[in-house]
Parts: sequence; C-alpha cells; structure tokens
Amino acid sequence: MSHYFEPEFWLRICGYFLLTLVGVNWLSHVAWRQALRDTNAMKRRRILEKLGRAHSTVRYMFVGFFHPFSNAGGGGERVLYEAISHHQRRDENIICVVYSGDIVPGEGCVTKEQILSRVQERFNIKLDPTRIAFLPLFQRKLVGDKFWRMFTLAGQAYGANRLGYEALSQLVPDVFIDTMGYAFALYPVKNFSRRIRVGAYVHYPTISTDMLQRVRRRQEGHTNAPWIATSLPVSLFKYVYYQIFAACYGAALRSADVIVCNGSWTKSHIDELLPRRVGRPWKMAPLPRVHIVYPPCDTAAFAELPLEGRQNRYMVSVAQFRPEKEHEMQLRILRGLLDKYPELKSSRGSNRPLRLVLIGSCRDDEDRARLSQLRTLAKSLMIENHVEWHVDAPFSTVVQQMRHASIGLSTMVDEHFGIAVVEYMAAGLLTLSHASAGPLQDIAVPVDGAETGFHASSLDDYVTTAYRLMVLPPDAALRIRQAARTRATTTFSAAEFENNWRKYMWDELVPASLLAENKQALEKQAAAQRHLQQRVVPSQASEAASTIEAAKSTEGAANADGGVSSAVYTSQSAVPRPARST
Repeated sequence: MSHYFEPEFWLRICGYFLLTLVGVNWLSHVAWRQALRDTNAMKRRRILEKLGRAHSTVRYMFVGFFHPFSNAGGGGERVLYEAISHHQRRDENIICVVYSGDIVPGEGCVTKEQILSRVQERFNIKLDPTRIAFLPLFQRKLVGDKFWRMFTLAGQAYGANRLGYEALSQLVPDVFIDTMGYAFALYPVKNFSRRIRVGAYVHYPTISTDMLQRVRRRQEGHTNAPWIATSLPVSLFKYVYYQIFAACYGAALRSADVIVCNGSWTKSHIDELLPRRVGRPWKMAPLPRVHIVYPPCDTAAFAELPLEGRQNRYMVSVAQFRPEKEHEMQLRILRGLLDKYPELKSSRGSNRPLRLVLIGSCRDDEDRARLSQLRTLAKSLMIENHVEWHVDAPFSTVVQQMRHASIGLSTMVDEHFGIAVVEYMAAGLLTLSHASAGPLQDIAVPVDGAETGFHASSLDDYVTTAYRLMVLPPDAALRIRQAARTRATTTFSAAEFENNWRKYMWDELVPASLLAENKQALEKQAAAQRHLQQRVVPSQASEAASTIEAAKSTEGAANADGGVSSAVYTSQSAVPRPARST
C-alpha cells in the first residue's frame, strides 16, 4: 500500500491516463474519417436523386459553399449567389451545395424554393434549382451574435469550427469555399483531407489591427465597451486575449489554399494577420495567396435610371438592420438637418420636405428587435413624419426608391467594402459615406480629378455635407452623378466580379494543370479497363490490373475523400494557373 503514496506512482498513472486520452482521440478521429468515406457516395447519390440527375452520365463535381446565413439578403449573400450563378452558366457539370442554417426544420425555417425566390426578388438572380442543393447546419446558433455573452470571438470561433465538422458530416465536397468569413470552419476540411481544395472569400476580418489598437488605446466602440475601456487591468487582459486570438485567426486562415478579399482595407488586415504564427514556424505551410475581388453589384439595373429630375431633399439608405450599420446615426443626422436648417421641414417651390428612406432586411429576432428600437428612437426625436421604412423589400422597391432619391447615405465605420455605396453611384445618387475603409479607399474615389462621392467622419460633418449636396447647382451635381455612374458600372459590375472570381478564385483552386493530371489519370484507367475486357493473357491482365490500381490511386476516391482529383471536370478558363503545393 505504501507505493500509493509515492509520487512516481501517480506520475505513472497520469501518464497512462494521458496516453489513453490521446489514443482514444486518435481512434475516434480515424473512425470519423472512415465513416464519412463510407457514406459519402450514398450522400452524393441522394442529392443527385433529389435534383433529378441520378441517371445522368455526367460525373459531377460538388462545390460546397459554407454560408450559414444564406437567406439574410445582404451583400455577402449577393456574392454567394452571383458565384453560384456564374458556375451554373459556365460549368455544366458542377453541383453547388450550400451549407445553411436557414433550412433547419423548426420555427423560422424556410424552404429551398423560398430562398431561391427571394434571391430572384432581392438580387435579380435566377438560379437553376436542379443544380443547387441546401444542406442544414443544425448548430448555427453557435455562431450567433448573442449566444456567447463573454469571450464572443473565441466562442464564435469554436462554433464555426463545429459547424465545419457538421458540414463535412452532411457531405464531403470536392471544393470547399467559405463565402461568409468563418475562417475557423476551414481547418476541419483540411484536417479531413488535404486533397480538398479550400477557398475563402473574406468580407471582413474577424479581428483586425484596428481592434487591437482600439483596446490598447482604451477607446470606446462597438467592440470595446465603456466599462472595459475605463479599466486598465481589464483592458490589459483583453489586449492579451486579442493578441492570442489574432494568432489563432491567422493560423485558421492558413488552412485555405486561396484567400480573396473584397477590398484594399480587408486585404491589408489579412496580410498583417496571416504571418502571425502559432506553434513551430518551421512546420507551417506556405502562406496562401491573397487577392482582391470586388463584390458584385447590380449596376446594370441601376444604370438605367435617369440622372436628372431628382428630389434634392430625398435621402435613401440601404443596409441590413445590424448594429454596425449605424442606423441610429442616420436618424440623428436627419434630426440635425432639421434643427440646423429649419427650411427643410416644409415644402419650398418644387422641393418637398426633407425625407429619409431606410431600406433593409432583418436576419433574425435580434435584428427585428433592433428595428423596433430604431422606430422608437425616431418617435423620440420627433422625426417619424420624415422617415420611411421598407423592411425586407423586393429588388423592384429598391430600384423605385433610388429613381427619385438624390443622396445615398452610409454611416458604417470601417465598412469593409460598401455594396450599397456602389449601388448609389450606379443609380446616379450623390453618395455620402463614412471617411474610412472601403468607401474611402476603393469606391467613392476621385477619377481623373473628378469627384465621385463625399465622406464625413462626425455628426456635424454629415449634416453640413448633406446640406451642401442638397443645394448643389444642377450642372455640378450632374457631372458628379455621371462620374460616379461611370466608375460603378466599369469597376464593380457583376460581369467584372465573374471575371475576377474565375481568375483569382476558381483558377487558383482548380488550376488547369491539376485538371489535366486528373483527365490523364482517368483516360489511363479507362484504357486499362478496355484492355481487360479484351480477355488478354493472364500476365497481361495482371499488368493491366496493376495499371488500374495505379490510376485509381492517382485519381483518388471520388466519393470518399472528395477533392478535385476525384471528379472529371472540363475547365472553360482561358487562364491556366499552376497549383500551389500544400
């Protein structure tokens, strides 16, 4: 019994326990991977049966789009469905699979038909329902804004990681693309099989160097509450927490083979975060390539609107009802205009009273509660008679409102891109946005010395600039509208997005060299099979059988691990690009 009190005994017990945990974890991981391999072919057949393509002779490539909030109706969803529309028109043998939390059975559930109908109404994008499937993500709540009351970033990172594993359990695709910015969902895919090509379209970095600096300087903001900013110990703890998270975020991003950003501001932050290393730097894979692909904007529909005949006192705002969109600031701008320029309260000549039209969508109950608070604020500011609300409005309503408006308003600080600002410019509106990030660096920038938009950084700046735009001489306003429309229609069109998506995302993920190797392997396998069918002598049959096995090894398990090498695919790209070694 005395040996029970010896330290060596307990150290040995702890060692055995840890070895057991490691072994069980390894065995469970192996079993999980094998289970997915065994069932993936059946899952693919089921999807093809539901789409009415079970008896097709085409060997389809499955491209998975990770987008938990696929029915939100925002700019991120436009990117998702424009990309899917592009592949449906260009690549006949691609089946697009969307991993979504919107089709989970229960309260608030929507159907595939409802999602596609809303996509057509909101974005004017018509998709082929026989080549797109939606798979449910039952644990989407793990990435919700309010699910994690503390350590929100770490909690949502964990949630994204779990959703990544859940997505694989639904289907292992050949290509996996995250179009919503959940970098921690990428690691499970590469952990399962490094043959699966992984891409990421980053709208907004989960953590940015601006957030780090804001905490270090103890500045208040959406990501730094007042009670944290006023406490030195808490600020120090949060700064260390942010530094650790930034390193983990950089490691998660390195799971991607290709990273595409929506603008210069986002790319600059991703470039800074990628080199942050966790673990042993000499064992890290090469950094993925980072490109800029501006998101698509329906400039064609807005570009048909007349540039003249606008109501000078008519402002419009198009943005989801989320906290970072700063709708409260827009209401206070309206109140400031009415206080500083009382003549805007009533009609004067052909000018009607000042009006602000708010067009936006609500993702969930939290957004709807926020909308209710904004309506209450408008009443308390006594401006409800000057505000119009259009919630979850169809695309036709957006176009109709922009036809008559004169000023397009955007107040989000550090907006990663600003699709709404591009739409304002294409519609011929005078844009007024915050002097930061996408609108300042990429969108409303001078072209050959001509102004295309205006910026402000404070409430007073917004009020003063908005009034200046209302009283601009007609000829000066027309020149700005024309310059803005030209930039929007040539730089941010859907056609330009498709070209850059193909060049910087798809051709990097599925390069021509990889497709050629795959095609050669399949031809070699087919030739060997034909050779066997000719009833050759046993020695030749044995040689042909070994050839088949070699070809199968090169091709990969088509319905098991997934990956580009598992599908026959004919690229229509004119720009072949070499594959990056992983």
